Amino acid sequence: MVLDCIVVGAGPAGCTAAARLARAGIRVLVLEKHTLPRYKACAGAVSGRAIKWLDVDFMPVVEDVIRKVKVKWASGNQDPVEYVSDTPIAYLVMRARFDHLLAQQAEAAGAALHEGEKVESINVGESAVEVRSNRSIYQASVIIGADGAIGVTARQTGLYLPKASGIALEIEAQLPGDRLRNWKNTVLVSYGIPEYGYAWLFPKAETASIGMGTFLPRRPSFLQEFSQFAASRGVELNDQKLHAHPIPLGGKNRQFCRPRVLLAGDAAGLTDPLSGEGIAHALHSGSLAADHVLAALESGDFSMARYQTAIENEINSQLRAAGKLSSAFYAYPQFFSHLFANNQWVLQWYFELVQGRREYLNVWDLVKKLLDPRRVLRLNNS
Repeated sequence: MVLDCIVVGAGPAGCTAAARLARAGIRVLVLEKHTLPRYKACAGAVSGRAIKWLDVDFMPVVEDVIRKVKVKWASGNQDPVEYVSDTPIAYLVMRARFDHLLAQQAEAAGAALHEGEKVESINVGESAVEVRSNRSIYQASVIIGADGAIGVTARQTGLYLPKASGIALEIEAQLPGDRLRNWKNTVLVSYGIPEYGYAWLFPKAETASIGMGTFLPRRPSFLQEFSQFAASRGVELNDQKLHAHPIPLGGKNRQFCRPRVLLAGDAAGLTDPLSGEGIAHALHSGSLAADHVLAALESGDFSMARYQTAIENEINSQLRAAGKLSSAFYAYPQFFSHLFANNQWVLQWYFELVQGRREYLNVWDLVKKLLDPRRVLRLNNS
């Protein structure tokens, strides 16, 4: 089968790209190794920043609307600091339903979706890309890899960047009694344990997503720390199905494309290194990937060099600033816990970032003014 574009992966990045291409009349095929809907380990926060890139009504799959955040420091005895917003901070979804909705949108736009079809090899030639799956062989002018942090596309096209990930653990748990009702419209974010990471409780319609992430690649005590956090919420970890997934941290110097190949979403390593958010940048990069495929098909220039520039300017430069903030935040927890507890406007900065009302480059400039100059120098050189 000869196509204009093959998209590997039916997550937010892949479905966004496929829908955009199909609406433009492009012959696009999405290959998804799983059968949809499928569980995806993710806290499931669709932020205000993410909504800017959604052109589908996703409210039917929203489980809760978050307007309040409780920020806690595990190492101290102080009460959580609360931030309340007049407008939604995030919409909580189960990724199985959210991703399935986006896949249905892409199909409705005219994209072909092959579920349960695994890509086995990719061969990039001068005039086309050949993809072999467990079912067939396909040719296309260009391929978009949207198949996650350890996906086959980046690995087989020389674009994989190892050792750029943290790790997260998550469970979907029933809370004792009526505790879930007490969390309606509210999430908990707990810093301090683990080191260079945080724990969370995100309420869904029937369960709570309880998780913990660390931006350190190895941490021997991580599972024990997670077990203790879950127990503090009234949940025994031994009774739960535990999910683990990598966090492909953004802000790195890397290639996001090569001739006829583009990476988007987690495959491109575009997760926020401060918050761990990935959905917003998946949607954004999927949209950019589609635009650059359209431009290449029209011009005949498949170098994709402009995509590299676009991702760097629009997403990765912000994630690099987020990395500076992350280094400061997790290196000086006592300093920032004091700031959060005594300065409501610092909390407001952070959640305005989540809502897409501020950019990381601006907030980093503000934070630098609060830090000791020697600390800033070390962070700028990191």
